[in-house]
Amino acid sequence: MDSTDREVVEGNLKPTKFLPLDGETRKHRGKISVGLWVLAITLATGSLVMLYLASASPVIITTTPSDSRIELSGISFRIGSNYLLLPGKYEVGVTAQGYKPYDMDLEVSSNNEQQLNVVLEPLPGQLQVESTLTEITARVDGAPSVTILPGVIKGLKKGSHQIVLSKARYLDSKYDVDIIGLGETQTLSVELQPGWGTLKIESVPSAAKLWVDDKFVGNTPISAEVLQSGSSILLKKSGFNDWSDTLSVPAGETQVYPPVSLVTADGYLQLETVPNGASVMLNGNFQGITPLKIPVRPEQKHKIDVMMEGYIKKPYRFTVASDQVLELQLNLQEDIGEIALSVSPEGAKVYVDNKFSKTGSQTLRLPSRQHELRVEQEGYRTEIFKVLPQPSQQQALSVTLLTEEAAYWSTRPNRIKTVGDIQLLLMRPKASFLMGAPRRQPGRRANEIERSVALQRPFYIGETEVSNRQFRMWKTTHSSSAISGKTLDMEEQPVVNVSWVDAIRFCNWLSKQDGLSPFYIYGCDLNGNIECRIESTGTDWSSNGYRLPTEAEWSWAARTGVGGSAQIYPWGNDRFPPDRVVGNYADTSAAKLVRFKLISYTDGYPVSAPTGTFASNNKGLHDIGGNVAEWVNDYYDLQAHRGEALIDFRGPEEGTRHVIRGASWAMGSRSELRLTYRDHGIDPRIDLGFRIARYVDRITEE
Repeated sequence: MDSTDREVVEGNLKPTKFLPLDGETRKHRGKISVGLWVLAITLATGSLVMLYLASASPVIITTTPSDSRIELSGISFRIGSNYLLLPGKYEVGVTAQGYKPYDMDLEVSSNNEQQLNVVLEPLPGQLQVESTLTEITARVDGAPSVTILPGVIKGLKKGSHQIVLSKARYLDSKYDVDIIGLGETQTLSVELQPGWGTLKIESVPSAAKLWVDDKFVGNTPISAEVLQSGSSILLKKSGFNDWSDTLSVPAGETQVYPPVSLVTADGYLQLETVPNGASVMLNGNFQGITPLKIPVRPEQKHKIDVMMEGYIKKPYRFTVASDQVLELQLNLQEDIGEIALSVSPEGAKVYVDNKFSKTGSQTLRLPSRQHELRVEQEGYRTEIFKVLPQPSQQQALSVTLLTEEAAYWSTRPNRIKTVGDIQLLLMRPKASFLMGAPRRQPGRRANEIERSVALQRPFYIGETEVSNRQFRMWKTTHSSSAISGKTLDMEEQPVVNVSWVDAIRFCNWLSKQDGLSPFYIYGCDLNGNIECRIESTGTDWSSNGYRLPTEAEWSWAARTGVGGSAQIYPWGNDRFPPDRVVGNYADTSAAKLVRFKLISYTDGYPVSAPTGTFASNNKGLHDIGGNVAEWVNDYYDLQAHRGEALIDFRGPEEGTRHVIRGASWAMGSRSELRLTYRDHGIDPRIDLGFRIARYVDRITEE
């Protein structure tokens, strides 16, 4: 209101005259106020819409099938398949009739157009199979699973399927079915064709019972249903053997089978023997071992022979009727033989088939079959052997038990042979002896110190020295050389010009050839000309492989004469020089080759002779004195020994030189020809070879 509309009188408002125009003006202002509200709301709504449109992103959602229903969580604007959605997460659900519903989470981003294509999976269909038959099995698309019909086959995917229907005694039927799926149920009516034909069968004689597939049908002559796929046919009649076959008849047809002639039934022999275990022959043909049941042709004469080791053969003749079981028990009679057994010692116990008989010599009456006899006595080796008594004839048998020691040595030969025909003799020292020479012995040298030695472990030692031929089995290029035109290289001459190392390497090689564990263990390279020491740790004293003899073994084998006495020379204790040819020494024929020679002695060989040319000593060893000197296993030393005998003395555990024993063709002095003469060396010589030895058995830990 302004000054034209009202007056102010002393501070109060004063009413004026009503003017219609004024009234119209107020009315007009009220209409404008409502419009303004509408306009404001419209503008606000438009602003919100414009804001939504400005912030929303387009999402295109397509479906298969196209009429599927789409549900979205939250606010959305849809135009056809286009949806305007604010950025964020939405739950999308798609459904359609006949299809599996589809649910997913959708995340909408800003300023990006997204596209979503949803293909719904059709629901499977099912097939209602109708038939007048029951117990029909259905297989779908060759799967192993089956469905029993009539009924519904569920879970069939949309598309073409093959249904195979089967029923016992009916032919299989195949149906190709198009399934529409979408949860729909389709109907299939089926009929199966019978899978049998008719078989007419008769028998001679008639009235035989007929079974088809284990079901009784009736008596012949008869018509019966037989499967096209084949049925088992069985005819049975008392007094006759069963007749059976597998027959088939095409479905829907009738066949006539030729008359079946039944065979009269066998009889049976039920046979037992006392004792059982006897062999049985029927009419000359082996049937088995008692007890047994034998089928035989009826109303015929038969012969059986019953045989068992140690019993008298028993024949028997019989006849049986059809279907009869003849039970027969035969008591077998023992066929006795006698063995006159003589045992020593007389107190030895005798066992027959592990049962004690009695002690000492005795006459045994035994069935004429193989028996095991055992004779034993404490302190003696048990003897076990097989005997076969002869009926009506006495046999003599003598058994002498050996002590454990005697039994042991009975299994160890006195002579063994190696590859290459090197022969070794068994040595069994039984008493201690003195190795070395007494101080007053003429020709004694300072290194021949006496030692008491006892050899407790038996051993084998070479009958002769190793020859060139035998050594060259290992080292084919070896040459023993010659001296002044006299060859040392003939095949059967003893090998010379070999080092101690060469000798032990040959021993190891020979052990491997004969399947024995090597005695020597190389601690360094032994090939070529490299000098190598074999320490005490380089030997395996538990082994029975080939080796060089110890000095103690060589001394015992060379010196001990008859009765254990010690010899000075190979030919005895006197008559020096020898008055007969006893070995190969430096004689008159070697005068131009050696410094000293035996006067008035000629052995016929200026250098070495073939091994074994001269007579052996009392131990059976050849050339133990003379021909060539010999390497032995021991290291060389001069250490004296007093006191108890040294057991299996092996010399010092280390050293630089090895002992050499025995005279050679190049020696002719009194001192050198003595059996106690000992030398030492490292290098090969033209008069130095070796012989081999080994223990009898390998020592094994208990």
